[in-house]
Amino acid sequence: MSGRPPTFVVTAASEKVTLDESGRARAPFTVTNAGAQPLRGRLVPRPRRPAKPEWLSIVGDPIRDFAPNAAEQVVVQLDVPPGSRPGSYRFRLDAVSEDNPDEVFTEGPFVAFEVAPSPQPKKPFPWWILAAVGAVTSLILMGLVIWLLVRDDGTKVVAVPSVEGRAETAARTILAEANLNVTVRYVGGEDPGPNLIVVNQDPEADTLQPPETVVRLTVGPTVVVPNVRGQPLFNAVFELWNAGLPDETPPAPEARLRARITWVAGPDDIVQSQNPAPGTRLPHGSFVEITVSL
Repeated sequence: MSGRPPTFVVTAASEKVTLDESGRARAPFTVTNAGAQPLRGRLVPRPRRPAKPEWLSIVGDPIRDFAPNAAEQVVVQLDVPPGSRPGSYRFRLDAVSEDNPDEVFTEGPFVAFEVAPSPQPKKPFPWWILAAVGAVTSLILMGLVIWLLVRDDGTKVVAVPSVEGRAETAARTILAEANLNVTVRYVGGEDPGPNLIVVNQDPEADTLQPPETVVRLTVGPTVVVPNVRGQPLFNAVFELWNAGLPDETPPAPEARLRARITWVAGPDDIVQSQNPAPGTRLPHGSFVEITVSL
């Protein structure tokens, strides 16, 4: 017998899944036979206490044949019964050889999910109080802004423009035109090109500041959101994970973009919509909301 020894590699499409109102969700995984011999493997979802084993199941056959260097797409179904204790839970997917379970097995990464408290009936709220408070607060804020803008003690203020999500060069120009100074902190490497956008600003947008106040910008690399509408779930998750990389590139060690999945009724496992839209630039590691039919 020659070649690489038998082994499995288990990867999760997302670090977290969101339960729907009925307590259900699906968590996609990729299980790969990384060895040079065929393997017959059993797929076993493993909850971490206090999560319960009966909440987890494999969609389809839990025992599968893996060709050498071949991958299988595996979905773990979550069914959390109503009234379960609220809190944070985790589980993983393990792959175990049917022929040699003591020697050939792999523990997958943990995936998290939240169990929300059951909704409690609420007493009718006297909304007129909020309306009254809001009206008074608006009048006070309007008076304060007018006073700051027209006071004659020689002090002037400017409203800080919003530059988050803009290219660094455009942000610098906008702030300079508002008579504000700029300092920049780069994260994820300095790539002086269109791939850099402002991911945070301090002071925040629309706050009133004296002229020549220093606005501190955090600038980082970005990736273009691909169009995954109409694609099968696993293709969409893989394309987001490797966004911006050539098609022949192996899976990136860290996600370029992450998927946050909402399930709706429709054709099985097809992406119906996405947010943000294709072509949007996001910082590395950002989430893209996708709606997938179930």
